Amino acid sequence: MERLPWELLDKYFKKQITNSEQEILEEWIAESEEHILLFNEIDADIKAGRPFPGHFNEDTIQQWNEFKEDFEFPRYFSMPIKKLYRIAAAIMIPLLLAGLLGGYIISKSVIKDDNYGALTTIYSPGGQKTKVTLPDNSIVWLNAKTTLKYATVFNQKQRIVFIDGEAFFDVTHDQTRPFIVRTSTINIKVYGTTFNVKAYKDDDVAEATLVKGKITILGINAPGKGSQEIIIHPNETFRYLKEGAILNKAVLSDTKTKDKAISKRVEPIVQIAQKVDVAPIVAWKDGKLCFKNESFSTLAYKLEQWYDVKIHFEDAEVQEIKYTGKFEKENINQVLRYLQILTPFEYDMKLNEISIRYKKQTDNKKGGTEEILEK
Repeated sequence: MERLPWELLDKYFKKQITNSEQEILEEWIAESEEHILLFNEIDADIKAGRPFPGHFNEDTIQQWNEFKEDFEFPRYFSMPIKKLYRIAAAIMIPLLLAGLLGGYIISKSVIKDDNYGALTTIYSPGGQKTKVTLPDNSIVWLNAKTTLKYATVFNQKQRIVFIDGEAFFDVTHDQTRPFIVRTSTINIKVYGTTFNVKAYKDDDVAEATLVKGKITILGINAPGKGSQEIIIHPNETFRYLKEGAILNKAVLSDTKTKDKAISKRVEPIVQIAQKVDVAPIVAWKDGKLCFKNESFSTLAYKLEQWYDVKIHFEDAEVQEIKYTGKFEKENINQVLRYLQILTPFEYDMKLNEISIRYKKQTDNKKGGTEEILEK
């Protein structure tokens, strides 16, 4: 693969490029999907306020050695954008896009789709959060283990994205082009607003929480709902429970709902929680893990995604203990030790596998059924 036209890119973003030079740059961009992807990536970083790196050293070995000296390759790291672009200039782009160094760099790829043209796919791995700027300058934060797909260029009628996981959207207003979020269970239409979507395809519940503006839920297939559109207002959470889902009773705690009929075993059902405190729900994008009156099993699921670990319970009873609190900068060992202060349990950790069990006690007491942690 030939080297990237950094001088032309530099002139383009500084608005110093001539017409003939821009034609050359446009020809290079159109040569391959990799060129389109890298150009869009740099363009998104410029729009996000990051400066263009400037000059580039073409000595691959020198740059690689500098890279290894600067980083010890911990499990989680963030790569300076300047070095990322230098490596992109010196190493084949497909390797970079597939996830250099065993997946530590967020995966990004482009595929062609008959209906949507070129689709960009971004995957945010376990233990990471990712910020993405879309072609219309809308901002999306991706939580751990989340996949985002979107058209490399939005068309003139609508802006469609696909989500498997959890994402926070700050959508640029465009009354002429609705913004559509498609998941495995629900679709959401907006024109310009701020909201959170949690819809992992393997989860029993899909949720959409509105911070400001208005969103419309489309194509719901649930008893009594038909295919009608459902409007969600600020401080409301829309929930769709799949057929056969087992409802976690903590889901609707401290909220008022428009649908009171709740059973442990449910058919497809729609619920709208009102007067919701949205701050804890969206705090994840700012690096805060919040939980309120949640069972240990529910909290463990969040910890698995947050820290990219797998948690196993050896005792069923310990899973029902409930916690309320917030973690921000703590590692997984610190989190578990804080929880141990309140609950008598032991744990073993081997690599990313954690086993939890009740700690044996001589007084035959296993602690309260509900513990509150304020961290």
